[in-house]
Amino acid sequence: MTNAANNGHNDQPKLVTIVINGKPKAVAKDDLTYADVIVLAFETPPTGDGVQFSITYTKGHKDSPKGTMVEGQSVKAKEGMEFDVTPTNRS
Repeated sequence: MTNAANNGHNDQPKLVTIVINGKPKAVAKDDLTYADVIVLAFETPPTGDGVQFSITYTKGHKDSPKGTMVEGQSVKAKEGMEFDVTPTNRS
């Protein structure tokens, strides 16, 4: 037997349920990037000149229980965390 088969670790990530725009989503208990959250929020994200996204979250980890995300940022997913993702136009 190889070490990988015998180490007793489960290679499957632990899943948590988060809520995005009112809909529950099961995700790995890991970092969620700005782009990940957009993909989870919209089956087909709006595109075009000037389209950006406003992302706010609540019920996060105690070091960052609520806040906003901007492109390039990530947050650690937590059970019950809530995200509100809104497409906006750059003015």
